[in-house]
Amino acid sequence: MALAVLADQPYLISMMKPCLQAILMMAALAPAGLVAQNPIDEIVEALEDQQMQRLAVEQRRIGISIDAFNSDGCSGGMSSAWSYLSDTLPDFARYAGDKPPWEQCCVAHDRLYWRGETENGFAKRKRADAELRQCVKHTGREQGDEIAKVLGLPKQDIIEAIDLTAELMYQAVRIGGAPCTGLPWRWGHGWPGCSDDPQPASPPTVEARN
Repeated sequence: MALAVLADQPYLISMMKPCLQAILMMAALAPAGLVAQNPIDEIVEALEDQQMQRLAVEQRRIGISIDAFNSDGCSGGMSSAWSYLSDTLPDFARYAGDKPPWEQCCVAHDRLYWRGETENGFAKRKRADAELRQCVKHTGREQGDEIAKVLGLPKQDIIEAIDLTAELMYQAVRIGGAPCTGLPWRWGHGWPGCSDDPQPASPPTVEARN
């Protein structure tokens, strides 16, 4: 990042400070235990195991193969919004680039979701989501000192804001990423949608269209 450029753009600093402060306020108001607890897993694990079984059947249908891999970066509009700001504000682009600094984390996560392995699928999906969260936190920490210096905010505030962003991303994929939902970001989205009509099965063909 060309942080020296941002230092010469006080209007950008004034725009970014409220955003970080808003994230910190969300962290302060969030229910206690948001980061430490995840009751959703206990509620949906049995149901998700059934969905994994349905996906496994789909992957073994005769004549079915996985689609070519593609990724939209960070889902939920994050990558597209970042690109819009970069196109609209050249100084923002020079400072932050045209993609979120943790987009590579999202692409790696997308690849695991695209493939959608079903053996121990619940545990694998949960691990993929945890790796996404940790990757975002790590990427943010690598740039924390420079961002804090340029914005004139304590480094701890930057870390807390990034940690909350990572946690919100984690919760979003835990809630919305189960298999066989029909959503474009579901676990196993490289395969056709799940069907309730079983057909003769064969081993899944992962490389055919990859």
